[in-house]
Amino acid sequence: MVNKFGSLSLQGKSIGKLTFAGRNLVGANADVAVAMLNVNNTLNTENVTPQAGFDFSITFGTPLKLIDAKIIAGTARSNQRSGARVATKTGTLLPMSDAKTDVLADEEYDAVFVSGKDKTVHGRVRSADAFDSHDLVLFRVTPNYKTDNRGEVARDDYDEPIISNYQFNFIQQSKSSDVGNDDNIVRILVDPAESERLQAGLKPGDKLVPQGLKFAFAGNDATDWTVYADTLVALDEKATEKPASNQSKTTTNQADKAKS
Repeated sequence: MVNKFGSLSLQGKSIGKLTFAGRNLVGANADVAVAMLNVNNTLNTENVTPQAGFDFSITFGTPLKLIDAKIIAGTARSNQRSGARVATKTGTLLPMSDAKTDVLADEEYDAVFVSGKDKTVHGRVRSADAFDSHDLVLFRVTPNYKTDNRGEVARDDYDEPIISNYQFNFIQQSKSSDVGNDDNIVRILVDPAESERLQAGLKPGDKLVPQGLKFAFAGNDATDWTVYADTLVALDEKATEKPASNQSKTTTNQADKAKS
C-alpha cells in the first residue's frame, strides 16, 4: 500500500481551544468511548479517544488540553465492509491547570493535518512519523487528471485533459533493498504549475526534500494517507539551508490560521 504510515503524532494545542461536550460511542461495534470536544467555542467538534480512566462525567464546557496525541487509522462504522478506514485521534486529556505537556518539542511538529478539497488545516503533525524527508529517491512522476461528475476525465476549451496535480513517487533509500514491498513507496502530490517547473531538470534517482508538507487521511484500499507538498528541493541544496526553517514557518502560519 502506498503511503501506509501507521500513525502521526498530533500537537493537541494546535487544534485550538478545546472544551468538553460529552461522550460518544464509535468503532465497528459502537463500543469505543470517545470524548466529544467543541473547538474554539464553535459548533465544530473533535472526537478523541482519551486515556484509561478519563472522567466522562465532567461538566459540559470544561476547558481541556490534549497532549501526546496521535492520528491513527480507525475502523469506519458505516462502510467497513469495503475496507474503508477513518482518521481516529487518541491522546491524553487533562485539565488546563495540569503542568504536563507534550513529550515532543514544538519544532518536531513540522507539517499540518488537512481535510477537504480546500485543505482545511486541523493541526500540526510530525512528518518524521511517516518518513525521513531526507531519505527520498525519485523514480516516477505521473499526472492526476480532474474528473467530471460522471467519472470521466474533464477537458478544457481546447479538449486537453485537465491536470489536478502530479504524483511524485519515491522509494525510501534506507529501505530500497526491499523492492517488493509497496509499503515503502512514498507518493507526494504537487500542484501542476510547480510540478511542471520542477520536472525540467529531474531524472530517476534524484534525491529531493519536500517543503510545506500537508497530510490528509484517505483510508481506502490503495492508501491510508495523501501527502501534499508546496515544492521539492534537491537534497544537496537543502543541506546548505538552515534545517527546516522555511517549512516550520510555513506550517506554523497554516496551523495558526486554524485556531482563529
